[in-house]
Amino acid sequence: MRVQVEAQRCQGHGVCAGTAPDLFALRDDGKAVAEAHELTPSELDGARAAEASCPELAIVLEGA
Repeated sequence: MRVQVEAQRCQGHGVCAGTAPDLFALRDDGKAVAEAHELTPSELDGARAAEASCPELAIVLEGA
């Protein structure tokens, strides 16, 4: 399973980076990017929490 950020939906709130800083980084414009790798079982909870907390619904779990 992988986590993606839909760039066109992201408005740069940064909630994902605050929720799961090991999975998300903020670009210079404030929009989020996800670390591109298969999620480990320990990362999955953070990815799900970020997905649930995104106000723009820009976080997508692929392969879920």
